[in-house]
Amino acid sequence: MKVKNWFKSLLAGVGIGVAAAVPGVSGGTIAVILKVYDKLLEAIGDLFKHFVKSFLILLPILLGVILGIVPCIILFHYAFSGLLFAIICLFAGLIIGSFPGIFDEVKSEKPGKLCIFICIITALVAIGIGVASALLGDKIDISNWFINPEWWFYLLLIPVGALASTALVVPGISGSMILLVLGFYTPLLERATFAITHIGGENFWVIVLEILCFGIGVIIGFFTIAKFMGFLLKNWRIKTFWGIIGFIVGSTIALFFNHDIYAYYQKWAAGEQGYLPMWLEMIIGFVLLSGGIVLSYLLVRYNRKQKILLEQQQEITEN
Repeated sequence: MKVKNWFKSLLAGVGIGVAAAVPGVSGGTIAVILKVYDKLLEAIGDLFKHFVKSFLILLPILLGVILGIVPCIILFHYAFSGLLFAIICLFAGLIIGSFPGIFDEVKSEKPGKLCIFICIITALVAIGIGVASALLGDKIDISNWFINPEWWFYLLLIPVGALASTALVVPGISGSMILLVLGFYTPLLERATFAITHIGGENFWVIVLEILCFGIGVIIGFFTIAKFMGFLLKNWRIKTFWGIIGFIVGSTIALFFNHDIYAYYQKWAAGEQGYLPMWLEMIIGFVLLSGGIVLSYLLVRYNRKQKILLEQQQEITEN
């Protein structure tokens, strides 16, 4: 892999990692926007057949995910309490601006009734996850399970991690919101923040073991779901992408209605302020939304031009 492409993959991984840490945003969506989604699934599908080649493709992406997600755990732990609306607006803008590029994947074939049906269903699923997180997030409290964990709790964290890994693989599905619905997001965020900022502190190794079990689940789920998505794209690419489009559209709506942002709205309604007055954060949020749309769309146009240049070069080479 060329050095330039290696760093592109690394930056794409950072984007995926950052997105995975934000409730309502899917790392898989960012992978689609940055045009590494197919490459990611193909490398995972060929991992055991062509291990070295696939590993070299996956390495910069996975390193980027780690580089993106670790600092965001700490940053978002504090930023969510006072700038959540502005952050959500930025990510929504980046996703909305990417829509033309995502639709490029299906423009070669007119959508049938089944494609539209799949798109609507997946959109409703993504919205439903957001609504469920808002309705159930405060009613499920499992914090005590983390404080004094039994042996079975460590095993439970493995399938929970596998569910959360959908954010990295399935565009439009937010693993963070799934964790919110299950009641695991806040405790995991607090435990991870404590482990990073209090290395060697009280119960440090208990927390490390909890995070390790969760991480094992993420790895198992990541490769399993990626293989499944690769199978779907290989056999039903257009229908699968219409499903992906539905997930992405639904998750964009759910960004503005999920557990965390709903609690934020309630604070505003009660007259509480974040780091900025409500009116100022709303203005900044809409500016970031607009800026995100423009920036993301410019990236789509750049990718389109690069694709045209590549096709022209291939034609010249063949002739």
